[in-house]
Amino acid sequence: MGRDLVSRMQTDQTVFTADTAGRSALASKLIQKDHLDDMYLRHVDHFNKVLAAASAGIRSNEDLSAVLPINFAIDAQPDVPRNLTWAFDSHAQVAAFTLVIAGKDAKGNSITDTFTAADGWAGATAKAYATITSIQLTARTGTGVGDTMDFGSGSLLGLANDLAAAGDVFKVAKSLAAGNSADYPAASYVVDATNDTVDVSTGAAIVDGDSFTIWYKTDLHNLIA
Repeated sequence: MGRDLVSRMQTDQTVFTADTAGRSALASKLIQKDHLDDMYLRHVDHFNKVLAAASAGIRSNEDLSAVLPINFAIDAQPDVPRNLTWAFDSHAQVAAFTLVIAGKDAKGNSITDTFTAADGWAGATAKAYATITSIQLTARTGTGVGDTMDFGSGSLLGLANDLAAAGDVFKVAKSLAAGNSADYPAASYVVDATNDTVDVSTGAAIVDGDSFTIWYKTDLHNLIA
């Protein structure tokens, strides 16, 4: 929503240009980017009836012995924008690897993650994927015969707009699968302003059917470069 507003401003009005004083022109009026300090767009994102985190909900037992690159089958897309988990069920015949994940985030931006053996044999993305375009094992040392891998979903929910700081998330409400919505204490969630995610599992693991509503703000100063 924040980026859409700025895009419309730039499309519908004279294009922003800077003068020697570091100001920008919008039509015939000069404005300073600093004038947008302490001005925010406020957002509410709803995550209704979320599925519990599942270690093999995206792909189970992908055969790692196929000819490289191995394009993983994607059995299911994430139910909501959320991070992904991955783990080798076994790696007796894999000494090293390169794993590449590509997709779209909650804003529609293209995102990627790359993991190698230096990251271990199991892990999770810090980014939240709304959709997965591809999962590929692009390199492998060893035959991979008898080895398989699982992909699942985590508990980091991806926001549809930018955060400048963790404190920009100012309220989270949780509705239990069999109960009404209630305020979720700040100690029960963790905000990552770099990746625009909220980990809602700090207070309790997600149960199938839990819903979350997140209120936050986007700093207009950071939207206009």
